[in-house]
Parts: sequence; structure tokens; C-alpha cells
Amino acid sequence: MPATGAANSELDVVFAEIRELGIESHVAELDAYGLTVVPPDKVAPPGFTDHLRETVLRIARERTGIEPDVVGGKTHADVEATAGQRGEIWLWRLLLEDPVFEEALMNRVCLALITYLLGYSAKLSNNSAIIKGPTKVQGRPQPLNLHSDNRGIPAPFPMYAQVANATWALSDYDLENGCVGYLPGSHLLCRQPVPDESLESVVPVDAPAGSLIVWHGNTWHAPFPRTVPGLRISLLFYFCREYLTTQERYSNEVPVELLERNPSRFATLMGLTDPYGWDEKGPDMQRLRAARSGDSLHA
Repeated sequence: MPATGAANSELDVVFAEIRELGIESHVAELDAYGLTVVPPDKVAPPGFTDHLRETVLRIARERTGIEPDVVGGKTHADVEATAGQRGEIWLWRLLLEDPVFEEALMNRVCLALITYLLGYSAKLSNNSAIIKGPTKVQGRPQPLNLHSDNRGIPAPFPMYAQVANATWALSDYDLENGCVGYLPGSHLLCRQPVPDESLESVVPVDAPAGSLIVWHGNTWHAPFPRTVPGLRISLLFYFCREYLTTQERYSNEVPVELLERNPSRFATLMGLTDPYGWDEKGPDMQRLRAARSGDSLHA
């Protein structure tokens, strides 16, 4: 059972930071709706979004050999997807590619909201980017593949989040630009939707470039197709609780210099304080006790 004192200590710390950052209303939205959009002026200084976007586009060029057509979107128009939907190209495992992704991961607003949802022992499951081009659509665009992020987890889900998503909108994000849509309050249903359920009630997420979109892992969501020229560019950080397996494994590959130039929380996000996966020596009891007590602030 979690130690009450340790749990209260973590709550006190995260709520103090939430108040300092002035994002109490976004916590309330996560509780009520299952998703919140933090505006650019609360997230990062001017120019940071531009840096992130240009870095994502550079990596896309290096990996594919194609110069992204940001204005017209012709390079990514109705393309066969590498994952997700037609018209989407995913770039996986970005964190180790450039220090700017470390800055985005360690962003105070991002981590405060993720900590509220998952606790201080949360790990980074994957860091990816999506570049979406225009797709021909007849009539009003419809959301595609409504789901929650609790894939592989049987229903009923717990009310608390086991996974959570923090997405940086690196270009303007709305219905015609192919934003994600979500069903407000669906995180309280604690299950996956059945096919075609509630599609007419899915709400497009409006967010100007530079916004941070955070949602509870139970929340039903789906992307809309982009219907206008150009590219929708977004950067995703997907997190999980410490007892879940991450989608991308960093613990054995993180260079020492990354650990040295980041706060100690970075090591936890990389899975380096995960108490599981022991060898013939058995468990590290200090880590195991910290995980069981909830005292992950000092793990």
C-alpha cells in the first residue's frame, strides 16, 4: 500500500508547481473533460516552437531524402502512412536526435501536468512526430479510428491515468488542418469505444502553433484528415506509469552527457530508476521500496 505521507508529499510538490505556473484551470479541464490545451504564452518562450518545428523538418529530410513542402503539402499529400492514417508520416525515436527534444521533454508545464496524471515515477514511452499532408475529403471531414491510448489494457480501466499524451502543436491546429478530435468526458467511461460509437460527438481541438495539448490515457480521441494545402506538424511525448513497458527503450542507451546536463528527473523519465528487470543479484531494494511507497520524488 502507498505510504500516505509520501503520497501527500508528492501531491504538495506538484500542486505547488501547478499554482506557480498558473495552470490550475488546465488541471480542472483534465479532470472534467480528459483533455486540455495550454496556450503558447504559458508553455515556452517565443522562438522555441520554431526551433522544434525546424528540427523535426530537418530530421524528416535526413531520414526520407524528401524536402517537406510546408506551404503546399504536396510531398505528403494523401501519402501511404508509415503508421496511423493515410496522409500521416511518423518519425519515431526522436529524443536522442537533438537537445531541443530534451528541452521539450523537461518543459515545466508539460511535466507538471504529466506528473499530476501519472506521478513522479512516470517514464517516457515514446517521442515521435507526425507530419500530415492534405487528403481529399467529400463533405465534412470525419474523425478516423476513435480510440483511447490504453491499448492492451483490459476494461474496465481505472479512473486514474495509466498513460498520458503531451503533444506540441508545431503548426496551427484545427479541423481543416487535420487536428485531433476527442469526446469530452470519455475518460470517465473507463473502456474503449466500440466501432462508430459517438463519432458525431467528437470535438475538434483548436490550438494555435506553440500550444501544448495534454490528455488522459482513457480519453477517446481520433485524428481528422487535413483538407487544406500545407502540412500539420506535431511533436508527441507519450508517457506511462513505472509498472508498464515503454514503447521505446532508453535506459540502456542514454549517453552520460544527457544525464549530466539534465535534472535528476530526466533519469526517471528514461527508466533508470525503474525497480524491475533485475539480474541474479535480485532487486535493488531501495528502488523497490521507493516504488511501493510512492516516494518517487527521491528514487
